[in-house]
Amino acid sequence: MTPRVDELLAEIRAALPPVTTPFTRADRADRVYEGYLFAQVIAAAAECGAEVVFKDRDGDEVRDLVFRGAPGSLYTWSRFTYAVLYLGQARPVEVHLRVKVQGRVLACESDVLLIDMQAASDSRDKKKLPKPSGCVLTVEGKHYLGPLPRDEVMQYRGVRSEFPSTMTSLFVANSFSVPANQCLSGLKQPYELGVMPRTRFQQHLRSQIREALRRHVIKFDFSHRM
Repeated sequence: MTPRVDELLAEIRAALPPVTTPFTRADRADRVYEGYLFAQVIAAAAECGAEVVFKDRDGDEVRDLVFRGAPGSLYTWSRFTYAVLYLGQARPVEVHLRVKVQGRVLACESDVLLIDMQAASDSRDKKKLPKPSGCVLTVEGKHYLGPLPRDEVMQYRGVRSEFPSTMTSLFVANSFSVPANQCLSGLKQPYELGVMPRTRFQQHLRSQIREALRRHVIKFDFSHRM
């Protein structure tokens, strides 16, 4: 446990005041960081004027959130919970933690997945992993106490190659290193390094999330102001 985990937990509570989460000071920092990124999606959506509802597998509203400990499938029968974002007249967006998306060949993990509700429903009904075409944004999160290893970025680039260029993905880490930054700069997809509570990089992250939501909303509703 480090003081940084306390900061992450405080930010999760601030961004998710109506619900309780399973994260505690005893959890691994990387797991808490994923929860923090989930919370940042909810906070960014709220800044866009979204109505946020938390649901379980049956579609019932919940107040106590339960998240996967390992990457899973949307269609697996379980008690795991997720968020639904309602933005104007746009089709709602579901937000899931630690789920898989079907790449060109491989099933790829998404630490935080924003997906069109229709695509999520199709995945559950057909018992197949969602395709990239239905995804609004996929977020890969990394937490390190020291400099961000370049190898982590290389692994991410391999995963990213499984997705079409039209699918928006975002690499996010709490730390920074010149080699990692150089490696990421060659990608056309956005990334944010040094993201932690009360930093300007947290605001940069929320801006990236808002932009992904904006691109989704304008497919359905030109009147909703983001």
